[in-house]
Amino acid sequence: MNRHEGVSCDSCLKNNFRGRRYKCLICIDYDLCAACYESGATTNQHTTEHPMQCILSRSDFDLYYGGEALALEQPQAYTCPFCNRMGFTDTGLMEHVTSDHNDTTVAVVCPVCASMPGGEPNFVTDDFAGHLTLEHRSGPRDLISFLISFLIDNKPHILNTSCAEFRAYLFHI
Repeated sequence: MNRHEGVSCDSCLKNNFRGRRYKCLICIDYDLCAACYESGATTNQHTTEHPMQCILSRSDFDLYYGGEALALEQPQAYTCPFCNRMGFTDTGLMEHVTSDHNDTTVAVVCPVCASMPGGEPNFVTDDFAGHLTLEHRSGPRDLISFLISFLIDNKPHILNTSCAEFRAYLFHI
């Protein structure tokens, strides 16, 4: 597939276009083809200051990476939806958002969801840091590690209790 199937440019209205696709991380369901993005297309709601996530078609992605066999954890450069900084890996984006924008509650489109094959391209969240942690964190995602990280972040005092008190807390959340 060398086209963005099912996607149309919201400026020139071209359907299933080829090349780079730019998805606005502020406006819901707003996409531009490369030509319209580069010409600075805007609307009453969308401005050129809005952060945009570049999405390659699958064949362009394969061409760019020289036909290397890549898993779903493929390298991708993400844009921060809050400050428009570009070039983050998924882990780098998570670290950046957690350290610089952890308390920001503006509703944004998730650039990771938008870029993943089969992902939800219009997933909007007002807790982007929490969404990244729950949905896109790398490493083990078993129940124990999730609960421990949740407690460390939200209820650190409970970790200093006895096993019985800890167990009682877990079953009465």
